[in-house]
Amino acid sequence: MRFDSLIFDIDGTLWDSTYAVAASFSEASTEFPYGKKTFTREKIMGEQGLPLKTIFADLYPEIEELIKKDPKAAEEMMDTINTVSTRYEYDYLREHGGRVFDGVRETLEFLSSRLPLFIVSNCEKGYIEIMTETSGIQQYFKDWLCYGDTNAEKDVTIGRIVEKHGLKAPVYIGDIRNDALSSKKAGVPFIWAAYGFGNVTEDLYCEKIDDFRELKELID
Repeated sequence: MRFDSLIFDIDGTLWDSTYAVAASFSEASTEFPYGKKTFTREKIMGEQGLPLKTIFADLYPEIEELIKKDPKAAEEMMDTINTVSTRYEYDYLREHGGRVFDGVRETLEFLSSRLPLFIVSNCEKGYIEIMTETSGIQQYFKDWLCYGDTNAEKDVTIGRIVEKHGLKAPVYIGDIRNDALSSKKAGVPFIWAAYGFGNVTEDLYCEKIDDFRELKELID
């Protein structure tokens, strides 16, 4: 068998939460002094895979001006936006969930009977638990780590999962260029989930899947 373990990204790979995130972030914006904002699914999709602090810096360009005037106040405001928006997002996802891609549940059941499965994401703490619980797939994963756990770039977090579990031939499955670059930096092969949110050039992936179920063929 080519691989001894599979490590998964979440957004754009296992599910699509962009509608939920757009709705919850838009609602959360009423709590801040910049007026009501309406974030589209397309806008959120372009932010997927990035740490939340980077996302909110993009969603709230007003912070840039505040940084020039009062860096400490800007940092406090960013922390507030992060905390409040995440609370709105998690509450929304607990109630509504996200859209799990076709074939994910049954394919994970199949894969987990043959290889240990892991998750590495750039999300904050709690997101993976909500995703796996609301999707009914928690039992298929041996472990997971996220940016909220490590406060480090994704390649570092991938490396920590690899080291922790002594993985010898892991592969990372993700959908955007940053996933591919992180995998490369971590020294882990990359499978591109081409049905997801991003584009990845051929030189950065070892395999490409257009449907999640195709993973069965790659490891069987």
